Amino acid sequence: MRVWERDGYEVVEKEFDRDLHEFEIIKDGEVVATITPPDLDNMAEIVSQLDAGEDVNGWEDGNGNTIRV
Repeated sequence: MRVWERDGYEVVEKEFDRDLHEFEIIKDGEVVATITPPDLDNMAEIVSQLDAGEDVNGWEDGNGNTIRV
């Protein structure tokens, strides 16, 4: 599993449902949000955006909530 470092927080990839992974947003040692993609295509898009240096502020967590770090 991978970890993406951002200014003030990190995004940690976690096993979720077989090949589908979720992404925990951790700030000051606490999980402040979890992104749960609906499918493998969406998960690949999230990984691609994180690899490109995207910030998760304003993203949807998969449950209809907007992430604010």
